[in-house]
Formats: sequence, structure tokens, C-alpha cells
Amino acid sequence: MNEPERDIGQEILDAVIEIKSRRLDSALLEDFMGRFYGYGNYLGDYWFVGMEEGGGNSFAGIERRLNTWKERGGRELEDVAEYHLAIGVTSLFSERPKIQPSWGKLIRVILAMKGYSPTVNQIRDYQRDCLGRMDGDTCLLELLPLPSPSTRHWIYGDYSELPYLADRDTYRRTLRDGRIKHLQQRIKQYRPKVVLFYSFSYREQWQTISGVDFSPIDEGKFYVGSNGTSVFVMTMHPAATGLSNDYWHRVGHVIASKLNAQT
Repeated sequence: MNEPERDIGQEILDAVIEIKSRRLDSALLEDFMGRFYGYGNYLGDYWFVGMEEGGGNSFAGIERRLNTWKERGGRELEDVAEYHLAIGVTSLFSERPKIQPSWGKLIRVILAMKGYSPTVNQIRDYQRDCLGRMDGDTCLLELLPLPSPSTRHWIYGDYSELPYLADRDTYRRTLRDGRIKHLQQRIKQYRPKVVLFYSFSYREQWQTISGVDFSPIDEGKFYVGSNGTSVFVMTMHPAATGLSNDYWHRVGHVIASKLNAQT
């Protein structure tokens, strides 16, 4: 006997119901949003602060990130290589790693600051061995805690029962001020040599966190300020179109000159 024909419409409905039945653990999600700030070492000299981490393309991917973070101790700062390897991202930390586009630009700043003309191999080595490590010299921090592939994507409303995750704007308004205060406190506590904020879209928040006046460099291509202890920089986002590697080298050279002037 032949099997009855399958109702495609019912299959679609069943798939939607299955998606809607999946929910992220609310307690774990709130713990993560309240306590996770990024990767690296607060005692490091060089801090980079962005809007939010990339990723978070699927329910499974987000759940894996949350569970791995909890299993590894729920730290405020993670080791970027160890954490990514634990969630199955190996290509960025192999013997010959794929250069992550945003990280690659930030690494150019660090190497230029140290007097190098960075080569691709130097960038690969730094990403694999040094960037965002818990015993290293850098911090990779985020203003907002949840990973997302872009500002146009927001899937947390589908997978969370937390009302403030219904949409991106509500999420941003709910968490922004508390995380700004926390970053301010950490900067005052650890006094890093350099704090580089990237993305002009969040210029107001970077100004609030730093508490300094910024001066334009190269007719506003980036901005620099100082409180006498830390040099603060605002740059375009590493993913912005039309930026050459020389832009990031120039940022590094200006930072080096500011640091020399403070010593």
C-alpha cells in the first residue's frame, strides 16, 4: 500500500511550531548578559571596544555559546582561542589560521604601534597566539553582550521569553547604561595604556565611557583623546568599506606618538 501524500502545508506549520517551542534558558541568558564582557586580560595594555560580537546565526549556535561559557566557569573575560575552540571554531586558531577580518585590522594597529610594518604572517601569528588571551596584553570588549551577524538580524525574540529581548531597540535600551558604567569602572580600575573604540555609530557611548574630549585626526578619519593615563581612540569600524591597511597603520603610529608624549 502506498503511503498517503504528505501535507506540505502541515509540514511547514509543524516546523514553525517546533521553532517556537525552542527556548533559550532564561536564567543562563540573563547571567551571560549580565557578566560576560569579552576576551582577554584586563591587565593588558591594549583594549578594543566594539558594539557587539559577530555570530549568533542560529538557535543551536547561540545555545552552544551559552552552555560553553557556563561550563567553562561563567567568566567576565574568556580566552578567545580556548573558547572558540570549545564551541567548534577551529579555523581561526589553526597552524595557519584564517584571519578574522575585524581582528586583522585591530592587530595591524597593535603591530604598527610597536613599530612593525605588519605582514600577513605576523598578523596570523598574533591572532593565533596573542590576541584576546587571558595571559596576554589585549582585551576584546563589547558594549552589548549578545552575538549577532549584523544589526539587521535579531533572532532572540523568537527564542527567548525575556520581554526585553523582543526586539533589538528594547534590548539595547535595557542593557546599555549598565554596561557603560561597568566599562567605565574597569577602565578606572585597570588604567590601560590604550582604549580603542571602533564604529562611529556609537560615538556618544564611547564619549561617555571615556570621559575625555576627542580631537579629530586627518580631518576626522579618526579621533584621539587622553586623560593623562590612557590614550582613547575612536575609529571607523574594521568592516567599513573603502579603508586601506594604511588607515590602521596610521592609527597605530598616532597612538605610539601619544604614548611617547605621556611618558
